[in-house]
Amino acid sequence: MEASLVQAAIQGIQNLLDPYVFLAIIVGVGIGTFTAVAPQGIGTPLVYAILVPIVVSWTPIRAIALLIGASAVSAICAAYLPVLFGIPGGAGSQATVLDGYPMGQRGEARRALGASFMAGGLGSLIGTLTLALAIPVAKPLIYLLGSPELFIVVLWGLTTVALLVGDRPIKGLIAAAFGLLISSVGQQHQSGLMRFVFDQIYLLDGLPLSVIALALFGVPSALDLALTRLGVEKQPTALTGSLLDGVKDTLREWWLVLRCSFVGVWVGIVPGIGAQTVDWLSYGHAAQTCKGAKDTFGKGDVRGVIAPESANDAKDGGDLITTLLLGFPQGTTTALFIVALLAMGLIPGPEMVRKNLDVIFSIVWIQGLSGIIGTLVGFALANQLAKLALVRYSIMVPIILTFIFIGAFSADRDPADLLVVVVFGAFGYCMRRWGFPRPPLILGLVLGELLERYLYRSVASYGLSWLGRPGVIVLSFLAISSLIYTLWGRSREKRPAGIKQRRISFKFKGEIFFTTFFLLLFLAALFIGWDWPLIAKLMPIYVAALPGALLALSHLYSHLTGQEERSRDIAGPATDEISTTTLDRGTELRRTLTFFAWFAGGALGVWMLGMVICLPLLVFFYSLIEGKEKWRSSFLLSGAAYLLVWGLFDYLLGIRWPAGLLLE
Repeated sequence: MEASLVQAAIQGIQNLLDPYVFLAIIVGVGIGTFTAVAPQGIGTPLVYAILVPIVVSWTPIRAIALLIGASAVSAICAAYLPVLFGIPGGAGSQATVLDGYPMGQRGEARRALGASFMAGGLGSLIGTLTLALAIPVAKPLIYLLGSPELFIVVLWGLTTVALLVGDRPIKGLIAAAFGLLISSVGQQHQSGLMRFVFDQIYLLDGLPLSVIALALFGVPSALDLALTRLGVEKQPTALTGSLLDGVKDTLREWWLVLRCSFVGVWVGIVPGIGAQTVDWLSYGHAAQTCKGAKDTFGKGDVRGVIAPESANDAKDGGDLITTLLLGFPQGTTTALFIVALLAMGLIPGPEMVRKNLDVIFSIVWIQGLSGIIGTLVGFALANQLAKLALVRYSIMVPIILTFIFIGAFSADRDPADLLVVVVFGAFGYCMRRWGFPRPPLILGLVLGELLERYLYRSVASYGLSWLGRPGVIVLSFLAISSLIYTLWGRSREKRPAGIKQRRISFKFKGEIFFTTFFLLLFLAALFIGWDWPLIAKLMPIYVAALPGALLALSHLYSHLTGQEERSRDIAGPATDEISTTTLDRGTELRRTLTFFAWFAGGALGVWMLGMVICLPLLVFFYSLIEGKEKWRSSFLLSGAAYLLVWGLFDYLLGIRWPAGLLLE
């Protein structure tokens, strides 16, 4: 390893010597552990969405320590719900149910948890080691990339993720185009032109990334919990058996752990596969290769717990390889992580490798240390953590809403942020409701500025001749080939019978309305920006709005001719969190409207009365009226919200919340 790499690795360790960094890791591990054990509706994307606007004002290493601590451990402790209740603990732990729950029912719950903790910890270390080894391999290759090659790499990553997610590739492309479009809001750096500002000072610097991410992912997650009202009502399996037996099982199956961990790393590196499939791929691998698996898997075989848990934790290392070294994320969590890095002045990808290699190594060490701490926490607090799964929705929802408003308001303390979080919260719900994946949108928003910068540098330095550079030709060929292969692989699937002719149908569907809304936005952008100078309209008009309008038109056409129903059977994997509510439409609509009434009312209250007064009142009345909690419980919960908003942020951290409009 060359001297600069060794120095960066040592500096990365020295960055962790700050006691506040270690404290941030501990707090992050605590948050991630709660995230993993608490009822469905709480997930790492929601936690990141809430934390990112808060930590962007911290020093980078401390902020990174909190975020990585929360995400690195969330998978290690995710086996509680599968083992104790027979329900998934989130993406990546679905396959654990098949053998973990039968083990719990026959009195081996602690054995299953012990195997899960040990396999997860080892998987996390293997993923971290792979990440560390990837840096010296990738560094010399990255230095060969110029702006033209980087433009192709970033565009390749964005389109790959957009094509591979959701129930139709075209929806991901529409979402990505919209993300690129809204990334161009504000003053264009090269020309100085104000794009889509509409004389609003708030829009001069563009829309706030962290607030939009919080709205897109935080609000729908809170709504899910309010819809399902999940409190894990059935009684859990008794926590019996021995954790040590599970540890012995895992060490005995070290070869299985190693194989499945590399499956997880591969899933993390390859775009579009996602956390929703990593456990099934590793479980299938174990079922095919383990001796006697045909007779024992699905009936309480500990190997059926070890395989998915080791892969699920190793995947994080693979995720970070492409996120940190190439600059495009592999999923929702890493997309939000990039949002945080950009807000702190760090640009993931080749630029970060060249300028902030010590920060990358710090992330490596934080990832490994968090995995170790998370594993120890799981072993030490197994009994206590199991009780967290019983937390009721009536307590969780107001807490989540409190953190959403804190996250939205803490970035710039601008009342307009409240409007953004409400509008994009509703927009995120609509995207999720009608199957438009959110990751491509946030990726387009995150990567839009980078794409425009690389494109401008390429044109300014080489004119159109940059298209003939050998690196550009090779990368373009690889990108186009992989995308064509992906689409061809789907199109050759057998299509269902019964749909033979194209017939125009004007039956109203919500998805048609939402697609039309996208189309109108793209057309409006074309109308507004068509006369701009070429340098200013190249990205928003030619790369985003024009392709987006054509894609939206194509999607509408497929709906009207019946092709939409045909294509659902050849859809790709879902890499966005999917609502699993089984409510009837009337109940779902009523609860959805009720939730948004509380949410919009809370935003209005914060604007009128301020954070310190409004949020405790929101928590009190929501838990009392909507959650039907007792007066005492509602009062205590409201008091905790007050201590958080005023005591922690205002009094201890010195974050002064703006007074409400009525109190100024």
